[in-house]
Amino acid sequence: MKPSRPATPLPSRIRVEPDKELWFADGNLVLVARDVEFRVYQGPLAAHSPIFKDMLSLPQPGESETGSHSPTFDEVSACIRLGHKYQIDHLVTTNMDFLRKFYTDSFEDWYPSNFVRPPTFQAIHSIGVVNLARLVGADRMLPAALMDCCTLGAEIVRGLPRPDGGRETLAPDDLGRCFVGRTRMAQASARIAHHMFRQKTAVGCRNPTCCARVLQRLLNELANAKDDVISCVDWYASWMVYVDGRDEGRELCIKCYRMLEGERPKVLQREVWEKLPSMMGVDVPGWADSMKQEV
Repeated sequence: MKPSRPATPLPSRIRVEPDKELWFADGNLVLVARDVEFRVYQGPLAAHSPIFKDMLSLPQPGESETGSHSPTFDEVSACIRLGHKYQIDHLVTTNMDFLRKFYTDSFEDWYPSNFVRPPTFQAIHSIGVVNLARLVGADRMLPAALMDCCTLGAEIVRGLPRPDGGRETLAPDDLGRCFVGRTRMAQASARIAHHMFRQKTAVGCRNPTCCARVLQRLLNELANAKDDVISCVDWYASWMVYVDGRDEGRELCIKCYRMLEGERPKVLQREVWEKLPSMMGVDVPGWADSMKQEV
């Protein structure tokens, strides 16, 4: 529904008639309930109904396509839940498509930024995203959404504060998946750390002997690195701060440096991404096959 715009015509087999009482010639909102139309005023309806207040405050399809508006989680969540409850398909589709841009199943879409949430969202909102994906059956969003949940601390148990004062929490099974998934993410981070600095140099390396020695040093010094470097849950984090801090004289040639900056971590992270559903404890048919198509 949208203020100041005629309702979309219904199929000709359904005859819709205006309500005799609730049809105001200067009304700015048209509602259709089965075969009855109501033309009312947007202001009073929003003032007396929290549901319609939320619905009418949301951007309509096409309004956010210009990039001038980045919806908040509360806006997106209200739109999807209201659309699902009242079978307003375009509200669900438009907002789920927005979420899929970030909570994606595509490694190539995710890798350039390593960022899984919209700019106005916080990590805690991933709890709500998981629940929305469960609500509408968007299973391909679950690996990325659950992965984001795994970055949370104790707040994952307390849940997401809602505007009405309540809290939205994960289902017990999904909460358990996050406890296990967090450990698996730390293991993936440690594995990447040890494979990042194997002594194989880049193709076209200008000084293989020197670069191999530096790579060995970087590998050896992992033992002295902080725990949040070698076994953090952010297995997709860049290693270049670590590299720059231990190769201050820039002994690595430019080709090997760029290898560590992009080529090698991409290969290692792709391997993790391929296993992401199993790491998060969910079944997503065709996940690995879709990755092969991206190569």
